[in-house]
Amino acid sequence: MFSLPTTPSVGGSPQTIGTNRVRLVFLVAIVICAAALAGVYSRPVEFLAMFWPANSILAGLLVRARQSNRLLVLVGALLGYQAAGFVAGDPAWLGLQMTAANMIGAVAFAFVFCSLETQDRDLTRVRAVLSFIGSAIVAAAVAGVAGGPAWVSVGDGDYFDGWRTWFSSELMNYLVLLPGILALPWPLPRPRFRGWNALLRHPVVPPAIALLASAGFGILILNPIAIVFPVPALIWCALVVPLPLTCFLVLLYSGATMFAVKLGVYGLGANGLSDELIAAVQLGVAMIALGPVLVASATADRRRQFAEIERAATYDSLTDALNRGTFLREAENVLARLRDARQPVSVILFDVDHFKRVNDAFGHAAGDLALVSLSAVVRASIRNGDMFGRLGGEEFSLLLPGAGSQEAQAVANRLRRQVERMQTALPGGEVLELTVSIGVATSPMALVPMSEMLSFADQTMYEAKHAGRNRVEFVEMPA
Repeated sequence: MFSLPTTPSVGGSPQTIGTNRVRLVFLVAIVICAAALAGVYSRPVEFLAMFWPANSILAGLLVRARQSNRLLVLVGALLGYQAAGFVAGDPAWLGLQMTAANMIGAVAFAFVFCSLETQDRDLTRVRAVLSFIGSAIVAAAVAGVAGGPAWVSVGDGDYFDGWRTWFSSELMNYLVLLPGILALPWPLPRPRFRGWNALLRHPVVPPAIALLASAGFGILILNPIAIVFPVPALIWCALVVPLPLTCFLVLLYSGATMFAVKLGVYGLGANGLSDELIAAVQLGVAMIALGPVLVASATADRRRQFAEIERAATYDSLTDALNRGTFLREAENVLARLRDARQPVSVILFDVDHFKRVNDAFGHAAGDLALVSLSAVVRASIRNGDMFGRLGGEEFSLLLPGAGSQEAQAVANRLRRQVERMQTALPGGEVLELTVSIGVATSPMALVPMSEMLSFADQTMYEAKHAGRNRVEFVEMPA
């Protein structure tokens, strides 16, 4: 998960730590000031801005920052808000009131959301989105309570009018902006341009074009109902593109829509908008934005569940090696390719020596721990491209594509030595040592079926056991 730059708690000179803290404060101040000024220019004739990204950005920074940095983030935000108010020409007392309301709302969101969600703060589960919605409602309500006095002091309405207007504005900004901030991966993946043909075939292109087309058509007809025209395209995006990109497209749509409303593009001239209508438009845009985020989150959750099911059906849950069925199936596919290319292949079969004694002496939990350690040693001993599978119990196999007899024996002997040197610490304080007996079968041109190769490797493995264990036996099969 993304985190703001941190100041080291151990090591580093005090001067370096102080420099990092100052840099963090000013970085946050610049971001908040720029976001607040963008909101200032979306203000209609009335008091509040149509689109105010600063509070959502602050709330997102508080959620994603390390706990030790949150106070620094708040200090930077205070400076940023005040700087924006100074540039906009707001009275000092009004700027302080609005800054307090803005920061109180952001802090409320971070507190509630972090209390509800400790793991899924990137909104990749529907439960996290529901927690996010509840936190946004609480934060908007709290900000309205704090911002009501500022509304009364400069507006014509009463306190409840101020609370309602502030609440709708804050809720829209949270629901529109925060999903993108929370779902954004960090560090950002580096985009790779693979040609215009590949770009045009990217899954995001059709729904993005549909989104632009529907938004453009809505602008042309100059009718308030056109605000909802892009909804099908947004749902399409939520179904086929990653959650962060969906949130970004939702952000673009919502921001453009609110600025268009201010400019009167949809036949709702800003000068003629009442406070009630502004609040209704903001809540409407928020509800439109929420739909694609929920769909994208549910889609991401379902994809993850499918991936977990597929992995559980492919890999052994204890050792993370391929399970027997997958190993044999994939091995046959590899053998077919090697057979067509007339390349050699080797199969290694190995078994832990006297493994029953380990379970009897220390228990099955200790045996499982030993197998986990063994699988880690195997991965460190084999080559890139080799297949590692668990055939059952303490019996494992390796498929070495392209490996002749000498290379296969080298891999087997390296594996045997690594396992012999392996020491597994048990919870009771004992140190467990293992050895393996290994059988190697090589086919010079991969002409032998996998079942036959495993049979020959199994015979040589038992020859290794009968010869004293902790050794490698080899057989080369006829071409």
